[in-house]
Amino acid sequence: MATTQADYIVVGGGLVGCALASRLKQGNPSHTVLVVEAGADPTDNPNVTSALGSFALVNSDVDWSYTTVPQNDTNDRTHSENAGKALGGGSVINWGGWSRGDASDYDAWAQLVEDDRWSYKAMLPFFRRSEHYLDGQADPRTHGFDGPIHVASITGSDPKRLYGLRNPVKAAFDELGFSQSNDSTGSTAGISECVENWHNGLRQTSAKAYGLKGVEVMTNTTVDRILFTKNSENKLRAAAVRMADGRTVSANKEIIISAGAYNTPQILMLSGIGPADELQKHNIPLVVDAPQVGSNLFNHFAHFQLFKLLHPEQGLAMGTPLWTDPALFKGIPCDWAINETVPPHLLGPALKEDGEIDKHHPLLHPSRPHIEYTVLYAGFGLPTPPDGTIIASSTMLLLPTSRGRVTISSASPTDPPVIDPNYYSTQADRTALVYGTRRVLQALLETSAGKDFVASEMVFPGLEALSFQSTDAEIDARIRNTGVAHKHAGGSAAMGKVVGPDLCVYGVQGLRVADSSALPIPVGGHPQATLYALAEQAADMILQS
Repeated sequence: MATTQADYIVVGGGLVGCALASRLKQGNPSHTVLVVEAGADPTDNPNVTSALGSFALVNSDVDWSYTTVPQNDTNDRTHSENAGKALGGGSVINWGGWSRGDASDYDAWAQLVEDDRWSYKAMLPFFRRSEHYLDGQADPRTHGFDGPIHVASITGSDPKRLYGLRNPVKAAFDELGFSQSNDSTGSTAGISECVENWHNGLRQTSAKAYGLKGVEVMTNTTVDRILFTKNSENKLRAAAVRMADGRTVSANKEIIISAGAYNTPQILMLSGIGPADELQKHNIPLVVDAPQVGSNLFNHFAHFQLFKLLHPEQGLAMGTPLWTDPALFKGIPCDWAINETVPPHLLGPALKEDGEIDKHHPLLHPSRPHIEYTVLYAGFGLPTPPDGTIIASSTMLLLPTSRGRVTISSASPTDPPVIDPNYYSTQADRTALVYGTRRVLQALLETSAGKDFVASEMVFPGLEALSFQSTDAEIDARIRNTGVAHKHAGGSAAMGKVVGPDLCVYGVQGLRVADSSALPIPVGGHPQATLYALAEQAADMILQS
């Protein structure tokens, strides 16, 4: 019999949606929980769990494969915006990187929304609850050992997973003065070993890791809109979810939208919650005039580069015939994440140029990292076949200040949203990414360690190779020409703008948002660790309400 009602309806069976639904059911087994997912159940797709299978899934049937409008500050290029369209969402197609933001990121979040539940100290129990950390020596005050997501460092995943560039890359950044990060304090500044949520060389999706036992699931089902009624106090309440095929499911308790940074604001607007002028364009009846729905969109914009190896015959990169040990393929070939704070004498004037005149601006916190550097032992991030001769670097903005917008293209749920991320549009972002690119060039081309394994930057036809001596203008021009985002979108239904600190949508009852769109500001690291913690906290909030 088709489902016609549930206590809780989770719209979007993505990373957060599956984890949240699982916890709601576990928290009170008597509750009925329904997940409605537009994509399929990808369980039978071997690339979902296979080593490096995420690369085959990009732009496949489990990817929304959205495209932005042309971006003014990246030479009018359009950008691919990959987002998981399957049960498990982004956890189906992501690379598996597991890193939190700096403690100061969460404290800034809590301060902004005036609610300490989102501070680093308050988030720690939820970080721990999600983790099954495989390093028995890890600090139990910081990490969890009983959670559903198996997490391991590179060497912790397999003692045989020893890449030839592990020590040389660290030595190169050591020469620049980087020290080991202090994980026990929540500080991410400095060098730390990469951590992934792979388990025995297999990738994990939220649907499988958390399990959906007892949860009703509707896949291949597009949501048309949320339906509202008025209660005895004449207040609007989310009452049901209508599907694109006309079916309707009523919610006895709450509806939680967890459709991601692009589809969550789309569903809100299709439901009549959004900017009045935008809804009027598409003849959508206004329920709540919420001008901030779809605004505040951010992403971790980045600059990828390729470098030729000096001695590829030593078997240092993916594609070499010397990589015969299966341990080397138990995750992304990369050992270190290096986080750095942009010097205030550079960032301060850039913020001022952007109109940010507060000398105590949160981004000027003395130990707050703004950039992440990684060196990958393959040409990831750029269209190059792995032949064992090249490596890649990623210089990623952790705390971008550029903000974009998501709007709707029509009143149809099957038409894609209009995505304008406004990449690389602030002087702060330009200053930070130019600075970071120069630091990578310095580490790989100027240090004695770097010179021992890197010959030069490798560029595509029509581009000039960069060096440490390149001007800021030359580096900036390259970034405008080739910069792309890490597919970490968020902020488009932001806490304090669209939802409250309890994730409840302003102006209506019985409706929450729980996914990356609720983040009010960017958080460092790779977002899944933060999003699993958000799911854990959201479940507690809902069950206790």
